[in-house]
This record gives sequence, structure tokens and C-alpha cells, in this order.
Amino acid sequence: MKKKGFTLIELLAVIVILAIIALIAVPVIMNIISSARKSAFEDTTYGLISAGEMYYASSLLENGMTSDVEFTIEEGEFVGENKLDVKGSLPRTGKIKVTRDGKVALAITNGAMCITKGYDDSKIDLNEDVDNCVLPKEQTINTLNTLAVASSFTDNVIASCLTNGTTCPVGTKFTVQVNETETKNFYVISDNDNKVTLLMDTNIGEDVSWISNSDYGLTDNGCLFEPYECASSDKGPSTALNYLESQTSSWTNIPNFNYTYIDENTPKAYDDIFKKGVKARLLTHLEANAIVQNEWAHGYYWLSTSVGYNSSSAWLVENMGTIVSSNVNDLCGVRPIIEIAK
Repeated sequence: MKKKGFTLIELLAVIVILAIIALIAVPVIMNIISSARKSAFEDTTYGLISAGEMYYASSLLENGMTSDVEFTIEEGEFVGENKLDVKGSLPRTGKIKVTRDGKVALAITNGAMCITKGYDDSKIDLNEDVDNCVLPKEQTINTLNTLAVASSFTDNVIASCLTNGTTCPVGTKFTVQVNETETKNFYVISDNDNKVTLLMDTNIGEDVSWISNSDYGLTDNGCLFEPYECASSDKGPSTALNYLESQTSSWTNIPNFNYTYIDENTPKAYDDIFKKGVKARLLTHLEANAIVQNEWAHGYYWLSTSVGYNSSSAWLVENMGTIVSSNVNDLCGVRPIIEIAK
């Protein structure tokens, strides 16, 4: 029996079909390979970020970092004295920077892709511009060193503890340029882990309630006739906090910080109050106990702590330095606390 083979037309049809399959399959396969490379490169990036964070955490056990540290990678290896303990592979080239306040930035490339991460970014940025793969610029953040000025309050000098690596003693005086046209005077109440906490030398603005009836949600005159309708401490020092924020919002030179007010009683009179991006905060009862023996800490101003056994009262520092209780509706001063890196 005579065998039949493919005709020329059939062979061409098969070739065309195979070509179509190849046209469809090759891009899919290339995309899979590209995605795998991208994913692996992203894993490398997160490994470097974790290593940078671990480097900072380890430094805190040895009195912290006094300056920023930069790490350089060339030909897949760290060069120079500074090296990170990284799990996994390294990129072809790149730079990683760990700041003295624990922020990590990087710019790395595998030859085909570039990944960058800014100091305050929570996400990484991937692109193909490998020729311009450079560390993002660090946003300038004011420190006590950049904002302190000599004044008559400081005897026309700036305390040397800012620059000589020593701890600033409690009571050290600083005049701070809080914005372009205004300065305020402060006393150090603590200096830990490169962060200085300072108490302003006077109360700011007018006297206000710890929490007023209106901020509590009551009529202003309810207290006069129905004592049980007065504001109580279970909502925290809302009036004092709102007033503090309004009085310090113009302090544009002072870096924002996050702070959680925690009532120091057991059980707590009010739930924790988280404040994001504030310029200043109130003094706590614990902090006040540590400094009220100093005359500069006197002055009739609210603390952030309630009087746990009396729901209608909160603590304040009076003019002679004694910590006393007062009704949350009473009018009392507000004294700003700022927290700022050296």
C-alpha cells in the first residue's frame, strides 16, 4: 500500500500553527521569567531593609548611633568597613543608608532594574532607569542642634552637651527657634537615646479647663445646678490638649511627633489617647514628680494625669511646686513639652 505523506500545504499549515503558538507562548514565558526576577529582586530589597533595621536595633544596645551609616555594594559584595548581616543574595550594586534615628533608605540595581526606598517611605519603588539609581535625598529634619540659639536666657551660650557627646543634665537651658520669627525658652527634663525632652519656661496663652463641659458634651451651666452633670476625667484632658495644639501649630521648625497619652492610674480613668503629628504635649505625673523640686518647674499648669479616685479631678503643678488636684472644669495653665533629636 502506498504511504501518504504531508503535502506542502499541510506542512506550511503546521509551521504556521507552530509559529502562532510560539508567538503566544514566548511572551507568556518571558513574562513569567521577568516576574520571577522582579519578585526575587524585591525579596533582596526587603532583606536589606530588615538588615538595616536590625543594625539600628543592635546599636541601641551599645548607646545608639551618633551619626548616619552608609553601606556600599559593588559586584555583589559589600565594600569598605561597613557591612550588614543579610540573609539571601545581594544586588549587583547599590547603597543603603541607616540614619541615627533608625530610618533606612536604599538604591540598588541588578543591572536590569532599580529599586529605591526613601527615608520615610513604607513602600519600595521599582523602575528600569538603572543609570540614575541613586539614594533618595534625605528630608531635612530640624534638631535641637540646628534650632538652639544663644540668648540672655542661656547666658549667651549654647550648651556644649549638644555636640560633645555628653548627656544634657536636667535643667539645662535652651532657647529654641520655633519658627522663622519666634523663639521660646526651655529646660531639659530628660536626654535619652539621642532625644531631648524639654519643658517650656512659662505657660502658653490663657488658662483653660482640663476638660470643659462643652468638650465633654454637656451644657456650660449644667454644673452650676446639677453637680452630677459636670464633666469628668473619663474622656481625658481634651480641652487642654486642643488648646495646646492650637497654640503650638505655628511652631513650624519643631518636628512633628506621635504621642500616646496614658492615664497613670490603675485602673485608668480614661482610655489611651493617640495624637499624631503634634508639636508639643503635656507633662505626665511621673515626669512632674522628678522635677518639681526645681523652681523653674513651678507655675500652676495641668498634667496629663487624672486623679483616679476622684472622677471630677486632675493633677496640676501649683506655683510653689506642689502637685495638687483640681476640678477638671477649673481654669489652669498649659505648659508645652517638646521632644526633639539632638
